[in-house]
Amino acid sequence: MQSQGISLRHFQISQTQSHGFTMVELILVILLFGILSAIAIPKFTAKTDFDARGFYDQTQSMLRFAHKTAIAQRRPVWVQISQAAGIMCLTYVQVNVNCQSDGGAPVYASGESNWYVQTAPTDLRFGSSPNFSFDALGRISTGTTINLSIFQNSSTLVGTIIIEAETGYVH
Repeated sequence: MQSQGISLRHFQISQTQSHGFTMVELILVILLFGILSAIAIPKFTAKTDFDARGFYDQTQSMLRFAHKTAIAQRRPVWVQISQAAGIMCLTYVQVNVNCQSDGGAPVYASGESNWYVQTAPTDLRFGSSPNFSFDALGRISTGTTINLSIFQNSSTLVGTIIIEAETGYVH
């Protein structure tokens, strides 16, 4: 059968069909899954780095909350940090370093009736135990800039939070 000088015999498609995957394709897929699992599974099982960064961010947020609360309520807000116990708390009066008592004047977490206390996760600790307050203008009581470092496993620095002396700016 010819049509306009072209033979249709040359355009016939082979009727053979292939079923399944080749051995090379299967090996490549297994190899890719092995590489991905070697990289991804440790990220999901070891969450210490995630906890460390979360604690750093939560500490920074708590300090900013104390700063803003002091300005908004026009009264001092005390920040007590215990390096040994890994505890940080907020009160309206100066209390003991270990935050064992709220001194009858606790600062409550926003929208809650719980005293604003934070405890460090396992293997995390504060680098120092500064106790200071933010005054009604947001300045810190020490008069000098505070560098609050957070460590993981007593040696790895997670980060340092800086509190400016004159403005109380937390970064």
